[in-house]
Amino acid sequence: MYSDNGKISVRQLQILLILDILGVSVIVLPRYNALGLGSMGFLLAIGGGLFALVSVFLMCSLSSFLNAYGFFGGVSRLTGKPLSRLISAGLVVKLCYSLGSDLRIFSEAAKLWLLPETSLVIISAITLLPRLYGAAKGYEARARLGEIAVFTVLIPLALVYIPLLFKIDYSSLNMNISADKNIYIKGSLYNCLMFNGLEFLMLSFPYLKKPYNVKSAAVSAVIFAVFVVALVSFAAINLLGTDLAAELDFPGVEAMDVSVVSKGKGAILMSFFYLSVVMFAIGSIFFSGELLRDITGLNPKLGRCLAALFGFALSLIPRNMTELSKVTLCFNLFFGGAYFFVIPVILNLLLRFKREEYEEYDE
Repeated sequence: MYSDNGKISVRQLQILLILDILGVSVIVLPRYNALGLGSMGFLLAIGGGLFALVSVFLMCSLSSFLNAYGFFGGVSRLTGKPLSRLISAGLVVKLCYSLGSDLRIFSEAAKLWLLPETSLVIISAITLLPRLYGAAKGYEARARLGEIAVFTVLIPLALVYIPLLFKIDYSSLNMNISADKNIYIKGSLYNCLMFNGLEFLMLSFPYLKKPYNVKSAAVSAVIFAVFVVALVSFAAINLLGTDLAAELDFPGVEAMDVSVVSKGKGAILMSFFYLSVVMFAIGSIFFSGELLRDITGLNPKLGRCLAALFGFALSLIPRNMTELSKVTLCFNLFFGGAYFFVIPVILNLLLRFKREEYEEYDE
């Protein structure tokens, strides 16, 4: 295996973006979408994809600038170091919370189907260790692992959910889409904010070997990932029924009960869910360490350990999945909205305002 000095290709960035978005989305969003729009809940995933594309366009407009200076350096040049430290620290908090949330969701799922007698603390701790090791290997290693993991993720999903489409009674579908437009807007925005990994775009630009055609590559990756999330939502909701899908914590997995592989659903869950979440967690720990170095001068290795411990502690705080969902909703509305939309818009405006100073990076 040859090293590219910590750099990754645009194709590898696409793969990582797909894996990050799919990690938790395919597991938890079918329930939320069933609550919001019933049998047509998959439309909320599509709406979330539209919001995500707006975020991608905003971030990719900064690609050349951030490729040259990095996230912390670029923000410092546009806003000054004190504000850059605050923005970067907030991003560390977001990454650590998302790490803890994903870790708790995976631990709950593993306890439900694979390790019912094992405590969440032990499951979370065991799950966290390889992620910390992966982060220590650097971003290029994460990209190479993603090239392998993507097949382990997508093949089981295709083998399970495509056959399930033929088991749906389409004649009984309720095609009513006359719900309040606020449901579409709020539900779509929530779907977008649950697409973990979008913020990695702003952090990944300095690690690209050739920061060209990033926008088209990121857009195609988001469209593909959203298509998969919408497919899983549609299949899970309409196979289980709206009421049951809205009641279960993980309807995306429970839908496997009506497939020919239902007896192996625990192993299938592990194959795609574990790898997707691991890939996101490695990125969260790695970037948190890098940001902490930029903010405080802390050794990146120590920063990664602190981020992993913080995420681990956060994963144990919620008492149950209901409480986790409520906290995550509030957290994502503030931090997700800030780093998916507000901050990219502000950075783009500042870059345009300082057009002469950074003319070659103004896209």
